[in-house]
Amino acid sequence: MSCALLRPVRLITVTLAALSLLLLSQPRAHAGTWGARQTVNSWNVINGRWTANNELETYTPNCVWYDGGTLMIKTYRAADGTYYSGRVESKQLYGYGTYSFTANMPNGQGLLPAVWAAYLNPWLPEFDAAEIVGQNPNTVYQTFHDPNNAQTQFSKSNSSGWTNAFHTYSFSWWPDHIDFAVDGTITGTKWYTTAPGVGMRFIVNTAVGGDWPGNPDASTWATADGARYLKVSSITYTPYYP
Repeated sequence: MSCALLRPVRLITVTLAALSLLLLSQPRAHAGTWGARQTVNSWNVINGRWTANNELETYTPNCVWYDGGTLMIKTYRAADGTYYSGRVESKQLYGYGTYSFTANMPNGQGLLPAVWAAYLNPWLPEFDAAEIVGQNPNTVYQTFHDPNNAQTQFSKSNSSGWTNAFHTYSFSWWPDHIDFAVDGTITGTKWYTTAPGVGMRFIVNTAVGGDWPGNPDASTWATADGARYLKVSSITYTPYYP
């Protein structure tokens, strides 16, 4: 048999071997099942001065309420110079699945509105569905913090701005990775070798000042009532069972 006749066989063999390696390198399909979507609306409302990250706000239940089905968080500067805002943390811990927030974020120098999730006891891990630096409303940040606070951050720009309009910010937490999304479009994926393995609490808040956004100024409160509002019309969890 001539060598010329062997070449197609060798080519097929090499091709099949390469295809096998390619398939082995691909992520495994998710073999689990999804549960029914749940509305998240049972909260611990934080009360007190917050100093993490050199922030300036004092959280008070007076700045948190529901208007119809929309969660409202008010942020303002009082006459005595105190910055008041609101923060809620879900009473329940949640596992793998999709965490989704439909939110209308405020802008303003020195504000940092956020919709996110964290273990809290201890703090890490943390998954930020959306953070917006108030003076830069055209960029939304989504960040993965592992239990050692190693971070992977994704961002998405919008020339029209992300604030003062409702958008849906979400992440889907799988045993081996997290997909972040904005308005249903995946913006980034973080793979990891060891799953965090703990439950997470939904968190909604607006921080004032601190290391990232810097301090507010007079323009921050230049609104009809001297306040800024974070509005969240939908907060849902869809469980995934591996």
